[in-house]
Amino acid sequence: MKRLLFSYKNEVLTLPAEVVSFVGKAGKKEIAVLFALAAEPLSRVDLDAAIDKIETARAFTRGEIESALSFWRGAGILVTEENAQKQETTMAKDALPSGAVDHAPQLIADGGLPVYSSEELSEVLERRNNLASLVNECQQVYGKIFNTSEVRVIAGLADYLGFDDESIVLILSHCVRMGKKSMRYVEKTAISLHDEGIVDAAALEERLQNIEMMAEKSGKIRAMFGAAGRSLTPKEKKMIESWLCRMQYADDVIERAWEITVDSIGEARFSYTNTILERWYAEGYRTLRDVDRAIAEYKRQKKDHKGSFDTDDFFEAALRRTYGKPEGK
Repeated sequence: MKRLLFSYKNEVLTLPAEVVSFVGKAGKKEIAVLFALAAEPLSRVDLDAAIDKIETARAFTRGEIESALSFWRGAGILVTEENAQKQETTMAKDALPSGAVDHAPQLIADGGLPVYSSEELSEVLERRNNLASLVNECQQVYGKIFNTSEVRVIAGLADYLGFDDESIVLILSHCVRMGKKSMRYVEKTAISLHDEGIVDAAALEERLQNIEMMAEKSGKIRAMFGAAGRSLTPKEKKMIESWLCRMQYADDVIERAWEITVDSIGEARFSYTNTILERWYAEGYRTLRDVDRAIAEYKRQKKDHKGSFDTDDFFEAALRRTYGKPEGK
């Protein structure tokens, strides 16, 4: 009988055996993205860098790549590094000697919160005396009585992710303001914040305010740059967040920087606008009035003196850099 053998040559592609059971459910893009990710030299790769590489090499949009990664994460094939470490800890606990006590709850497939059994939930309520009052406060925020599965989520935020009571109430209040009252959304939001290392209540409140500001104002900016119909790249998200949250620029200042961008290079480009806004911010211009006054003064001086007077070189150079013009032109 003839046999077929794999020709590995100089490289080997390693995948979990469980992938085979999902081949029939996965589409072409999911398979292609998984193979491309597995071809990376490290088992735990930089996710943003890997997405950029796949996006460049294949005719997939970033949204399609992220959707494919979500499929494999939901299947339990891909996990974040932190969740991988937690699973390793769980496996180590499974190897405890007979008779050892282990109350670790089962992890759900997509790397979310633990699934507490009724017994485990009772143990958490007994171990954390303030959990009952916390659940009551969260119910008041939501204006409803929670069922058992919803109480389990609150327990997971406190017992598994380690958020304090104030932080949990902040997260739920944020979700209500965003119009996202499903506990699945609460769970995903909390895990994302935890993975960012934001667990302190003060830092959490600032981060949530930034998220809400992004949700309120980024739509107009995306439309301005012709990006309303696609997902923003991580770099674009960081730039917009910096404009709105760190620099705290109003829409009119961002729009003026956008106008200068289009006038200068003939297209709307995030990186060019970001350079303009960074320079304005460094010069201390905080409002559109500040910007217009500085530009008007610069133009007046250039017109009246035609470069023959002794100007503030630093100020003039800053404005020249803002317009992207070389020295002497």
